[in-house]
Amino acid sequence: MALRISSKPIVLTLKELVAKCLQKDKPAWSEFVLRFRPLVERAVRARLHRHNFSHTIEDIKDITQGIFLDIWKNNKLALVKDEDRISGWLAIVSQNAAIDFIRSHAKFNRQDSFFFNDEGASQEIIPLLASAADPLKELIQDDFSLAVEKLIESLEPRERLILRLNLQHNKTHREIAKFMKIPINTVSSILRRTMLHFREVLRKHGHSDI
Repeated sequence: MALRISSKPIVLTLKELVAKCLQKDKPAWSEFVLRFRPLVERAVRARLHRHNFSHTIEDIKDITQGIFLDIWKNNKLALVKDEDRISGWLAIVSQNAAIDFIRSHAKFNRQDSFFFNDEGASQEIIPLLASAADPLKELIQDDFSLAVEKLIESLEPRERLILRLNLQHNKTHREIAKFMKIPINTVSSILRRTMLHFREVLRKHGHSDI
C-alpha cells in the first residue's frame, strides 16, 4: 500500500528532516518526499532518455514511488552519513532504479544482447547501461541541455536556424551568412543579441553561462 503524502510541508532543516525520517516520523517523511520528488523524477527520466528506452509518465511515477517506498521501508537514509550529499545519493539511487526498470522490461534475445567491441570481443549490453559518470552531474547537464533547447525552440525560424548552425553545427558567422544569403553583420548581431538573452534567462534558472 502506498504511503499517504501530506500536501502541506513542515519547516525543518535538512539534518532535522533526515533525523525525523529515520525515526519514522510521517509528517517529516511527507516533507522529504515533497522536497526531493522532482529531483528523483528528473533523474529517472534522464536515465531512461539517455538509453532511448520507451516509457510513459506513469512508468516514471511508478519508479519514483518505488524508490521512496524502498527508502522508507528499509530505513535507507541511515546509509547517508552527510546530509549535504542527499541529492547526489538520491541521483545514484534513481539511476540504479531506472536501470533495474530497463533490465526488467527489456526483451533482449541472446543474439541481440551482445555486441562486439573495437577489439573484437563480445560484450553484454545490459551491464553497460550503468554509467561511471557522476549521475548528479549528468542530471544537471541534461537539465541544462533541455533548457537551452527550449530557448532555441522559442525563437523565430530565422533566428533558430542561425543559432542551430552556430551552436550545434559549429558554423562560423561567415559560413552562416553565405549559406543563408544574408549580411555577416546581420548574423553576428542576431547571435550576439540571442546569446545575451539566453545567458540572462539561464542565470535566472540557476544555470551557468553558455
